[in-house]
Amino acid sequence: MNIKELRSSKKARLWTIGGLIALALIALYFVKGTTAKAIVGAMLAILLVALGLEANNTDYDLGKAIETKSFSKAKIERDPATGNIKNADAFCNAQEIDYNCSDFKTQKEANEIYQKCKTSGKNMDAYGLDGDKDGKVCESLPQGK
Repeated sequence: MNIKELRSSKKARLWTIGGLIALALIALYFVKGTTAKAIVGAMLAILLVALGLEANNTDYDLGKAIETKSFSKAKIERDPATGNIKNADAFCNAQEIDYNCSDFKTQKEANEIYQKCKTSGKNMDAYGLDGDKDGKVCESLPQGK
């Protein structure tokens, strides 16, 4: 398995987060100072939130959350079976947001959303997903299944 496959594998992400949680727990046990314990504790809390988000196939567009001051408006929900974006219409209709290839997990997912938005009359190329104008979006991402 190469790096791109690992990056797009939910199982690999869950194991990575779990391993980091285990390391943070060990560090929390061995760290002496209260400031250091607070820092490790904060990192542990962040890792637990990341684990929960990954386990529930949920992502948030932090730029949109800051802009709208609402996490409910910034939620990007993913399909549990495929890991693809569920709310594609909301994605296509978003305004004043700059979507990048990093908002997608695979090239296939980016292309599906790109094509869906394009057929609904949205100009997804405004986001530069097809930077070299060859008809293939987000070529740096893994292909996907």
